[in-house]
Amino acid sequence: MAKSDVPTPHDVLFRALLSDPDRAAAFLRDHLPNAIAGRLAATPPKLMDGTFVDEALRSSQSDLLFEVRLTSGAPAYLYVLAEHKSVPDPAAPLQLAGYMLRIWTRYAQGRASRLRALPPIIPMVCYHGERRWTVPGGLADMIAPADPEMIFLPGERYILRDLGALSVEDLSRDAALKAGFITLRREALALLEAVISGLGDDVTLQKQVFEYILRTYPDLDLDALQAELRKTRHSTLETLVGTIAETLIAEGKQAGIAEGEARGEARGKRESLHRLLVRRFGDLPQDVSIRLQNASAADLDRWTDRVLDASSVAAVFRDTP
Repeated sequence: MAKSDVPTPHDVLFRALLSDPDRAAAFLRDHLPNAIAGRLAATPPKLMDGTFVDEALRSSQSDLLFEVRLTSGAPAYLYVLAEHKSVPDPAAPLQLAGYMLRIWTRYAQGRASRLRALPPIIPMVCYHGERRWTVPGGLADMIAPADPEMIFLPGERYILRDLGALSVEDLSRDAALKAGFITLRREALALLEAVISGLGDDVTLQKQVFEYILRTYPDLDLDALQAELRKTRHSTLETLVGTIAETLIAEGKQAGIAEGEARGEARGKRESLHRLLVRRFGDLPQDVSIRLQNASAADLDRWTDRVLDASSVAAVFRDTP
């Protein structure tokens, strides 16, 4: 799996919270304005496959697309963009508009009948950063000059639910959602009993929440956490936290071994190429030595293939800046 395909802890937990139809329905009830929620049928939202977030932004954004039904029977989409940065991203409205266009494009599939009747998309940004959200509420607020006759938009406004600005009670009426949002706000240790109570007996969600805590909470004292779970007689969770910690430690060791092996392989290739270059062309200029030290394994392989046929050192590195 490529590095860009590996989900972040934020993405894993956010998807876990809203992938359950009942929790997704609770999210809509809690956080959609009444004027919009009243237009939705009672049919549970259907989670759609895929993501529309740019690859370069997947470490700081997650998204979920739900198909919902309007009271008229017509289809609509709810697009939830989770912003995981600790500070608001001023590009969010522009990114959100681009994602909405991708959704409509995928829906239409170039078919004229669909292009003439695109379903509404209800855009929502879910933010849990440390600073207050100060980003414009839509593209119209980003376009200059501020002349309404000169604003041509691909979409209108979005709905913001700043989780950091809400009281704990207002996070959700659903206990599991509330526990998850508390965790995302990095308040789980201070409100540990509320989180544990909200998670109930959902073992999968318990694992996801505590893995998120162990992966992302700064200055986490693992011994203190386990001691608190022991003190409050949550022995099962104490064991779960210990198991997660052991797994994360093993993952870190394995990653370190792989990184060490890669460095060792590159070092061996670098030394071999250096010997060949010196044997062919004599002492190497300083810039070449520096280039060898900074080279990737792929570069070293390419240069080694050339060294026997090259007429000069420069010819070996001819396509390298």
